[in-house]
Amino acid sequence: MPHLLPPGDTANHDKASVSEDFNVGIRLRAIRKAKGMRIEEVAALVGVSKSFISRLERNVTQASIATLLRVCEVVGITPSKLFAPPATNFVAAGQGTPISLGGEKMREYLVSGAGNEEMMVLFSEIDPQGGSGPEPYTLKAAADMVHVLSGQLEIVIEEQRYLLKTGDTLTFKPSLPHTWRNTAEAEICTAIWVIVPPPMGG
Repeated sequence: MPHLLPPGDTANHDKASVSEDFNVGIRLRAIRKAKGMRIEEVAALVGVSKSFISRLERNVTQASIATLLRVCEVVGITPSKLFAPPATNFVAAGQGTPISLGGEKMREYLVSGAGNEEMMVLFSEIDPQGGSGPEPYTLKAAADMVHVLSGQLEIVIEEQRYLLKTGDTLTFKPSLPHTWRNTAEAEICTAIWVIVPPPMGG
């Protein structure tokens, strides 16, 4: 005997089954906005009403396979992208991967996760008078950003000298010869480095 829902529960059951599946609506809305497309524009190109797209993005309704394929085509994605896990990489506090890129009296940790092809993010703990060493070096990357979390850090790029203190940020081209050092006598410097893309050497 089929299971019968109490009167009035049909709509709630349908809504629950939609929201318990992949969150297609939220992903569609994010992709649409990233493409700079309005709901009206997508609806017109797909051949449905504006309210239908709005309900679809809020996971209030489901689309037929044919309609969903047309929506994907209009916003310029493959259907598989809607169901792929989000491209995230979570690294808990204190769980960065220890790495050594050289330097003196310092410790570095990779916090952007292994296999990240867009950027390299490092957390550095630099002891007093520690740093990259006296010899300038270069990296094959487009940009390097350093943000000092605590302490101070002296960076020399070519012959230009910068003294960064807590809260300061410097962005520069790592292809320029540079060095850096914690000039403090007693305080450890902690800093975040963001290198884009990950360097290929110097």
